[in-house]
Amino acid sequence: MDISYLLFLQNIREATGGALDAIFEYITKLGETSVLLFLIGLIYWCFDKRKGIFLMFTLYWGRIINGFIKITACVYRPWIRDARITPIPAAQADATGYSFPSGHTGNAVSVWGGLAVDTDEKSKVPKAFKILLVILIILIAFSRNYLGVHTPQDVLVAFVIGIISIFAVAKLMPVIENNKNADIWAMLAGVGACVLLMAYAALKSYPADYGADGKIIVEGSKMAVDSFKTAGGAMGVFIGWFIERRFIKFSTDIKTAEKVLRAVFCIFTYTMIDHFAGTGADMLVSLGIGNGFAKAMMQFVCMFWFVALAPAISKIFSLFFKEKN
Repeated sequence: MDISYLLFLQNIREATGGALDAIFEYITKLGETSVLLFLIGLIYWCFDKRKGIFLMFTLYWGRIINGFIKITACVYRPWIRDARITPIPAAQADATGYSFPSGHTGNAVSVWGGLAVDTDEKSKVPKAFKILLVILIILIAFSRNYLGVHTPQDVLVAFVIGIISIFAVAKLMPVIENNKNADIWAMLAGVGACVLLMAYAALKSYPADYGADGKIIVEGSKMAVDSFKTAGGAMGVFIGWFIERRFIKFSTDIKTAEKVLRAVFCIFTYTMIDHFAGTGADMLVSLGIGNGFAKAMMQFVCMFWFVALAPAISKIFSLFFKEKN
């Protein structure tokens, strides 16, 4: 049934001469972690810190759950299951590893869906904007099927994961804010989940099926490394959030000019650190650290900078400018 649906969409692509391919390739990018982090960053650094934290939590808790399911189910991509499926080449190049659940869809629901949630009484989201966000989520989810890189069940389960993540974080945040030391337990729970994901990814067995070309279809070691990267980034978020909450306490209640400067500084420095993360991981590997741990450490650095260090430095800049004025 799922393959029949993908073949139906493939026939539409072929019948229209690929007229909609570029549109859905663009739409699907709105579910990529890198794109969503820039959105979250602007909100977190410059406009609404609480909302930014909410979105980071929904994104990374969703990714952790997705990671556990993905390396447990070990479901191959549609074109591996059925040779008749011919995905869009650009989308196929980015669709590595296992198929179930869809990471793009889970990301989209967690972040765009989280953006539609009223997290407090002061910032009500307009109904029309909520409708637009729901439409966007549906389009991103559909794009994964249209491009031929995910089955309907990949998308549907990811959708549920995103909803669960939003619901759980929405319930958790008031508890953290209204109970002393609840932030410690929340941080430890997050770090514990990350450690469990890394341990599970490293110790479990993976299928060792080979394709017609004699190459292994999906290398378990690569999937383990992907899980390590997710866990490392999530750990950076949880620990960075705790340190920022307890010690840094930056504010988004600043002038527009300062917001622009903060956004430029934070985006530029995070982009540079993320850009050189691969080189940093290679250096760690050369020192005898395992590839998975090396990637996890660099993702930790990236997200710790994103959540705690970049805002801390920008706060110092803000205090300096105020003294000058």
